Amino acid sequence: SSTLEKRSDAPVMKEMVESDKVMETAPVIVEKQVGETTITFDIAVPYTIPSDAKVQTVEIQRITTPAEYKYVTLPKLSQLAYLTANISDWAKLSLQTGEATLYFENSFVGKSTLNVNQLKDTLTISLGTDNSILVKREKRKDFTSRKVIGSNRTDTYSYLITIRNNKSNTVNITLNDQIPVSSNSSISVDAIELSGGKLNPQTGEVKWDLEIKQQETRQI
Repeated sequence: SSTLEKRSDAPVMKEMVESDKVMETAPVIVEKQVGETTITFDIAVPYTIPSDAKVQTVEIQRITTPAEYKYVTLPKLSQLAYLTANISDWAKLSLQTGEATLYFENSFVGKSTLNVNQLKDTLTISLGTDNSILVKREKRKDFTSRKVIGSNRTDTYSYLITIRNNKSNTVNITLNDQIPVSSNSSISVDAIELSGGKLNPQTGEVKWDLEIKQQETRQI
């Protein structure tokens, strides 16, 4: 079980095991042994566990590590903006895969799953949604058309994505969308206008890295 906290300077990652209640004092003394295939946390001082059938929590590791904070949104699936924390060199932290309890600015934001079984150099953790950033994706009927010439038919679609930053500071946000990818040789899909987005032709994914100032509305 893991807990991620963010303070004014850097987030704090906590690794925990089951025990009575979260200790409000300093963590117990733990010796960490790193082997070839395992990591062992040996509690150096005996800890009393009452036989009262209650779940207890013993903190075994507390780590402070810097993180880059960025917003991510995919309005095709959800018209919400998600705040993410990106941690570099996370493999050095001896983190464990499991359920994570997330706190942001000393407030509980929900539970997630911490998965360290990945090949990426950066570990991304979602810190929940931010209602101060509004996202909308709508089909533009005036730019939607259908033309038939002989046996060929051409359908044209246009979408407008609007992002509004109601926060008091500038935010960095990654906007994601996707255009269809044809698996039929008789059907071709062409992107007419991507407003500066980067297209992955194999997957059809389109990505924009945007910087939106306070009280600014951006349209794509």
